[in-house]
Amino acid sequence: VPVGAVILAPGYEVYNAHLSEEYGLGRYPNVLTSLQYERMLSASGPTRGRVQRPSDGAAPKRIAFLQCVGSRDESHDYCSSVCCMYAAKEAIMTIEHARADAHTGNGHGEVSCQVFFMDTRAFSKGYEEYYRRAENKYGIQYTRCRLSEVKEDPQTGNLVVRYFEPYAGAAEPVQAEFDLVVLSVGMEI
Repeated sequence: VPVGAVILAPGYEVYNAHLSEEYGLGRYPNVLTSLQYERMLSASGPTRGRVQRPSDGAAPKRIAFLQCVGSRDESHDYCSSVCCMYAAKEAIMTIEHARADAHTGNGHGEVSCQVFFMDTRAFSKGYEEYYRRAENKYGIQYTRCRLSEVKEDPQTGNLVVRYFEPYAGAAEPVQAEFDLVVLSVGMEI
């Protein structure tokens, strides 16, 4: 059949984050994938758009977004090219939802988001500005690092993220505690 173009549409599937056991998906209730979190943010989702911890329903005050889960490793050496931007979008929406809840008296209004990444891929028109706005206008903290693991504090259900900041010249691993961890999962063909 003579044609002017051929479109290949192989589709994709989201990386199974249970395979990255060091992050605790399935073991710790307050670890979610980005798609689960996106559903939570939706007004038609299970929490009607309210951000809350699955373990106890409390509004989280500190949320970590872990980038490159299931990509850019030995078995998936490519970048999915969307995770950086959807993490920025989800973090912005989180802060906007918390502010709206505080305004209506339905929540605490204070939430901080920290994104742990290797490097940022903001490659399309307006993406770099969006990423910078997330950082400057919304106060989202970006930490360039190598992630080691996530552990749960069994007393509080909080999650301790352990990471190493070689880009900042740090010689020792760092630990930070969060109420909720969101895994930005890569995509596979």
